[in-house]
Amino acid sequence: MRVSYAITWQGPEAVSRSGRLELNPRGLGFEGSNGNGPAIEEVAYDELSAVRIARTPGDRLAGRPTLVLERRAGGPIRIASVAQPGIISELAEHLAALHLGEEQSLSRVVVVLPLKDGVHERAAAVLEQGPPFDPEQAGLERHQVFLTQREAIFVFEADAADAVDRLVKDTTLWGAATAWKELVSGPPRLAEEAFFWVRPHPNEYISSAPSPGPGDSDGGDLYSP
Repeated sequence: MRVSYAITWQGPEAVSRSGRLELNPRGLGFEGSNGNGPAIEEVAYDELSAVRIARTPGDRLAGRPTLVLERRAGGPIRIASVAQPGIISELAEHLAALHLGEEQSLSRVVVVLPLKDGVHERAAAVLEQGPPFDPEQAGLERHQVFLTQREAIFVFEADAADAVDRLVKDTTLWGAATAWKELVSGPPRLAEEAFFWVRPHPNEYISSAPSPGPGDSDGGDLYSP
């Protein structure tokens, strides 16, 4: 189940809309209306440069607690809750837990390799020998393999956006994995990510203290790179 909030939001064009905000795997999904028809907007996490709670009356929406999303381009988006002011802090913690795109910069590919019947033990023995490449030299951060009676599931993760793609498309590397040729029952498949969730944890990017300055007593920066 994805996290969603009832909100009012305002973009750089200063038009306020009411609806809902969803935390999707790759970004924020806004859906609502301002009386002139439906409005749908998506903002990727890696488009955000900072998240802060509005400190001045002029920065808030209708005087309510307001979260300001600073974007790398396109101007800020202001978000206020419809009925529960506390969700602004909760939403800020969710976004800070995602490190505003640092998690999303992770490149992840899952490859599913179908196996012939009765080869589970042989596949396990092959996996015990390790991969036919050096994961560190390949630029990976993590590499896991899960084994069932019918499939071997390879998970590749890297910080560089293209590191995993280069590895998966390296036909020379896969050609070197000769031990698998007698075990597979068909071509490998790429698994598509259908759901993403992360538990929000307070961390070094979150601060409840106001930013320094005269009159700054009711909010402050929650994250800034």
